[in-house]
Amino acid sequence: MTGLENYNRTINFNGPAYLPCSIKVNLDWMYEKHPAKRERICELAAQFPDDLVGWVNAACNATEPVCQNGVQRWTDEWLTEWVNDGHGAKTDSYPLSQGYHLLDNYPFPNPYREDRFTEPDKRLKNRCERYVQAAVWFTLFERLWMLRGFENLLMDPYANEHEFYLLRDRIVEYNLQIIDLWLERGVNAVFFSDDWGSQHGLLINPDDWRRFYKPSYKRMFERVHSGNAHVWMHLCGNITAILPDLIDIGLNVLNPVQPQAMDVKELSREFGGKVCFNGGVDVQGTLILGRPDDVKREVHQLVNLFGRFNGGYIGETSHSIMPETPLDNIIAVYEAFLEYQTDA
Repeated sequence: MTGLENYNRTINFNGPAYLPCSIKVNLDWMYEKHPAKRERICELAAQFPDDLVGWVNAACNATEPVCQNGVQRWTDEWLTEWVNDGHGAKTDSYPLSQGYHLLDNYPFPNPYREDRFTEPDKRLKNRCERYVQAAVWFTLFERLWMLRGFENLLMDPYANEHEFYLLRDRIVEYNLQIIDLWLERGVNAVFFSDDWGSQHGLLINPDDWRRFYKPSYKRMFERVHSGNAHVWMHLCGNITAILPDLIDIGLNVLNPVQPQAMDVKELSREFGGKVCFNGGVDVQGTLILGRPDDVKREVHQLVNLFGRFNGGYIGETSHSIMPETPLDNIIAVYEAFLEYQTDA
């Protein structure tokens, strides 16, 4: 069975031959430098099938990163400024933060930019029989606040409703054009992202989310499905309140599962077999504070909870593996998930 077919069977609840996994770790980021353990992690990672061409992105920058005094700065194509001081990239300025009057002269990105797909097309040439996951990252909510500023954007649907809708719909139209360009390339999935959850619940009232945002996601999800591709979405935090809505409009894969934000048993009980779950090994707690046996126990629990619907689970951690994580626990993640690769 090819990697493409196995992913399709997992997501469609059609009996995969083995558990697909997309575990990622940046060893250069890890505080622990033990050479033998790092080598062991690389050996284990190499034993997993190369099934996924993951997160192929066509986003561009207006200026490329420039490093000064150990700090990188750049401007993306939406004219949001970014900074990275070595602890991850953060937004630094917002091109429409001073008011919607700036829209009159705001240069929206061109989805048909000549060089947009130069690098993605190189990656796609080597796809073989792997599952291809293309990104439309910072999809809508995140793109809106990266243009307006976070506090402004939270107020906009109430204080500037007409202008909010204009900007929202303009972003959606851009995204639909990018989706079409991905579908022309025969991708198997479009991966969206919008962090709607805090650790304890949704950032806004769920009914307001349904009013202001759900119709837009529905348009984008339907466009993906029109090209026979899957909808993946990255949603940090506790988004349980809107998960039925997302499933209703066509979500196929939820990423990530964060056990300190959402109850994994409840997710399995209420939504197992309705959406495929991706992730769940706790980077906030178990991986940092637990022992290898705790990590393996958690992996087995996740597989049993989510993977018992003739598919429905893709192995991964609940988010990026933190630099303070003991290497023994990372080894345990790989070893535990390898137990489900026997038919690969």
